[in-house]
Amino acid sequence: MNQYDLIIIGGGISGMTAALTALENGIKKILLLEREEILGGILNQCIHNGFGKKVLNAEFTGPEYINVIEEKLKEYKIDIKVNTEVLDISMDKIVSYVNPDEGVVDVKASAIILATGCREKYTGSIVIPTNRFTGIYTIGNAHRIINIEGYLPGKEPVIIASSRWALIVARRLFIEGANIKALVVKEGIDFTFNEENQNIIKGFDIPIIKDSKIVEVFGTERIEGVKILNKEKDQYTTIACDSLLLSVGYFPEVDLARKIKISINPKNLGPEVNEYETSFKGVFACGNLIYGINALNEKDIDGIEAGKKASEYITKFIY
Repeated sequence: MNQYDLIIIGGGISGMTAALTALENGIKKILLLEREEILGGILNQCIHNGFGKKVLNAEFTGPEYINVIEEKLKEYKIDIKVNTEVLDISMDKIVSYVNPDEGVVDVKASAIILATGCREKYTGSIVIPTNRFTGIYTIGNAHRIINIEGYLPGKEPVIIASSRWALIVARRLFIEGANIKALVVKEGIDFTFNEENQNIIKGFDIPIIKDSKIVEVFGTERIEGVKILNKEKDQYTTIACDSLLLSVGYFPEVDLARKIKISINPKNLGPEVNEYETSFKGVFACGNLIYGINALNEKDIDGIEAGKKASEYITKFIY
């Protein structure tokens, strides 16, 4: 069984920067595991500027930032496996993974960094049927379709916006030529339509609807329109559209953390950490995973500090 000083699970930007930091701090044998076919995670679809300033002292688009870090990783000896799914972590830090080339493999770690991120998850909080029509997407899926696959999910969308991410997608759709029929702003504890967020779509001719909710969708096979209730005025408005983009829940991927009984933060649903170390000695966490349901509001999602803390642990207890 191969033995690694550090195994990093998750090859998004937090896992990549954690690996780079550990390498820069002298950690010798590192394995980086990523379930997608390429590194970078969610930043691959973020083609707007605003990333990398903390690490590179300049702002880049998501793909540019990924490329710079990936080139820096190539300067070191590191094992990187993409298209690789981690199946299990044991209590003695044995990581089991599977990929098409190797099948199922067990490897041993002296330390582990969890950088598994978050994923969209429908919570049932939207009280309309979403499975009867085509043309209904989550914000994340729509973002991926536009920026990765290169086509519009709809030419005349209605968008429910309860995060900055939704506003960025609305702006992107407008730039690509979509006629946005309505941006229904849904404020809450984690999102307010403040000046900073308003500036994301400032200067774009996007109709904004506040204090309202969608109560009905209609169409034949594909969505053809929505009915919106203004809660303050108790008035209904019908808007024709060919697609509906939903802001849904964004939850941390904690299945692996639960396998080794890591304590979970009840507020953000990510792992409890103390200086990036979890309740399991020698297992660290970083990035969107530790921000949990608040991840969409975070600007710094790198893994630099987790990489430093893991390096200190390995240097003290392993080397």
